[in-house]
Amino acid sequence: MSDRNSEAPDPTYHMIDPVASRAHEDPADAPMSTAANLHQYGDYSIQAYHYAVHLNGDYVQTLPIDSRDPAYQASEDGRFIEPREPNRLPDGAKILEAHGVVVLCAPAGSGRRTAAVRLLRRAALPREPELFDLEPEWAKPGTHCLPVRSATGFVLDLTDLPDEPPARFGQDLVRHGAALHERGSFLVVLATPGDWQGSWAEATGDVTVRLESPSARRLVEAELDAHGHADRVAWLADEKLSPIWEADPSAREACRLAGLLGAAEGREQLNEAVDRFGDWHTTVEKLLNKRTAVDGSPSLLSTRVTVWAGALLDGGRRGSVVRASDDLLALLGQARGPADVLTDATSSRRLEAAEIEPVGDRVHHDRNCQGLSAAILRHLWDEFPTQHDLLTKWAVGVAASRSVPEDDARLASEALLRLAVRRHDRNVLDALATGLTGPRRILAVETLTKAATDAELGRYVRDRLLNWAESNNAEKVDLVVDVCGGPWGLEQPALALTRLGKAAGGKDFGAEKLVDAFRELVRHAPGLVDKTVVQWLRKHGAEADGKAHRQALGSFLALVSSDTGTDLVLASARDAASSEHFVHAWQTLLSTNDAVDAVLDQLARWQERFEHDADQRNAVITLLAEVFAPPRLRLRLDRLLVADGAVVRPFWRDVLGHAVQHYSLVRKASEA
Repeated sequence: MSDRNSEAPDPTYHMIDPVASRAHEDPADAPMSTAANLHQYGDYSIQAYHYAVHLNGDYVQTLPIDSRDPAYQASEDGRFIEPREPNRLPDGAKILEAHGVVVLCAPAGSGRRTAAVRLLRRAALPREPELFDLEPEWAKPGTHCLPVRSATGFVLDLTDLPDEPPARFGQDLVRHGAALHERGSFLVVLATPGDWQGSWAEATGDVTVRLESPSARRLVEAELDAHGHADRVAWLADEKLSPIWEADPSAREACRLAGLLGAAEGREQLNEAVDRFGDWHTTVEKLLNKRTAVDGSPSLLSTRVTVWAGALLDGGRRGSVVRASDDLLALLGQARGPADVLTDATSSRRLEAAEIEPVGDRVHHDRNCQGLSAAILRHLWDEFPTQHDLLTKWAVGVAASRSVPEDDARLASEALLRLAVRRHDRNVLDALATGLTGPRRILAVETLTKAATDAELGRYVRDRLLNWAESNNAEKVDLVVDVCGGPWGLEQPALALTRLGKAAGGKDFGAEKLVDAFRELVRHAPGLVDKTVVQWLRKHGAEADGKAHRQALGSFLALVSSDTGTDLVLASARDAASSEHFVHAWQTLLSTNDAVDAVLDQLARWQERFEHDADQRNAVITLLAEVFAPPRLRLRLDRLLVADGAVVRPFWRDVLGHAVQHYSLVRKASEA
C-alpha cells in the first residue's frame, strides 16, 4: 500500500544515488562545480555523491522523484484526491506560477508531499519534468546552497527544522523562488503550522497556502481501487466504519485504513481491521481498568504497570517484565522493599490480571490482536502527556539495565523506536541514543541505524548525527562513528563520510574506532573515500589551524592506518596532485605534537609491511622520502631509524638517504 496523498517515504538511498547537480546557468549560483575527472576503483563510481563531500559549509542532496515514487504515482490524474477545501490547491498553483515558490503549510501526514508533486507536474515545466527532493545539511537554514537549474521542480521539506532560521530566511526563499522562475523552475516548500511562524515566516505570507487532508472516505475508496480491491469499496458503507468517516482522519491514517482493509482475508475480519485502526483502544481501556475483589489480587496501579511493562517487553522473559513493572512502581514513589514486594500480589496474579500469557519462559500480550503491545505504549503516551519524561526515563532505563538480558533489552529498545517513529517523538529517540551506554551501546547503534533511513525520523536522525559529530561529548562522537561505520554508513556512504570527517576532529589521532569505520567505507566505496579525503586535504590541509583542518588531518590518518586504506592512498598517490596533498598532510601531522606518536606507530607498520615487498618497496620509500625531505622533520626519524641495540634499520636508512637527495634536488631547482 503506497502512502498515497500522505507523506511518501523519504528515499533511503538504497539503490538510489543522490544526483549531482547539473551545470548551473550562472556559476555564481552553484554550490560547487562538478569535478571534471572522476576517480574510480573497481565498480564503484563517486559521480553520484557530488554534494556530500564537504567538511564545512552547507550543501544539499538532490534526490530524484520519478514514476517509482509513491507520491508521484498518487499524483496521477484519476488517482489524486483534492484537499477538503477544493480551492486551496488551485490557489497554490497560481502562486507557484507567479512567484516560482509556494509554501504548503499543513500537518505531517496530510498528503502535502503528494500535493507538492501534483503542483510541480502541472506547472509550466516540460512534459516529463525532472523533479527532485532537496535534503539540505546546514548549520542554519539558508538558500545559498539550494540549486538553481532550468526547467526543474524541487520539493523542500522544512519540517522539524533543527534550529530557528535567520530572520531573513523567508525573504531569501521568496528571492530564490524568483531566481528559479526566471529559469522556468519551481520550488514547493513543505512546512507544518507549528513550525512555520515567527518574523522569518511572515515574509512568505504571500506565497503560503494552508492545506487540509483530502476526504478520508474518498481517499480509502481510491486506494482500494488503485490496489486491486475495488470489490471492497462496498464495505465502506458498513456502520462499523461510520465513526471513522465522522472523524475524517488524516490522509496518512486513511491510507493505513485502506491497507488494513486490503489485507483482510474477508469481510468477517472487518471488525478486527476497525479495532486495529483504532489502535485497539477499547481493548486497552478494558485492560487498564480491570478491578477485582478477590483476595490477593493486585491493585489497579500494579495491574496497569504490569500491562505497560508487558507491552515494552512483549515476548521477553517473565522475570524481565516483573522487574520492569517493579522499576516503574519504584519510580512512581511506591515502596518496593522486600516486605512491600512479598505482601503484594504474586507475580502470577499480576501477569494474569494484566492478561499477559506465558509461552514457556516468555510472556506475551494477546497475540491474536496484532500490534496490541505497540498500541498499549502509544495509548500510554497519548493518555498521560504530562508524564512523558518519567515514562521515557523508565523505559530507556529498562533497556539500559544490566539486570535485563540483552535480548530482552533489545525488545525494549525496538519497542521504543517504533513508538518514536509512529509518534514522531524525537525526545524518545534522543533518550535512547544517550541513555544506552557501555555494554548497551550496541542497542543505541542498532536503533539509530534503523531510524536513520526511516521515512518519518530519518532526516532528523541524520541531522542529530551531524550535530553530535562536532560535539564535545565523547560518547556522542563515538556513537556517530559506530553508526557511520556500520550498515547505515555502507548504505549511505556519502552522508556517513561527512559525519565521520567531522567526528575525526573530536577523536584522538589514529583512534582505533575511527580507523575501523574508515576501513569499512573504503571496502565498499573506495572511489568516494579517495576523492573526499583528497578534497578535504586540498581545501583544509594547508590551513594553519581550525576545526576543519583538524578534521581533515584526523580523517587522513584514520584512512592510512589500515591496510585497506593504505592501498587506496598508494594507488591514489600515483596522481601527482593527490600525492602532494598526502605528503603535506604527513608533514603537518609530524609537526603536530599530539599526532606524532600515532603517525610514527603507523609508519612503523608500513616498514613491517613493505620492507620486503619487491613490488611496492621503492614506491613507498620514494613517497616517504618526500615526507621527510625538510630537515626539520628528520629528527622524527630517530625513533624509526634505530632498532634496539643501536642497529640501523635498512628501510629507514634508505628513506633518509632518498629524503636528503630529494631535498637537495628541490633546493637546486629553486636556486636555478
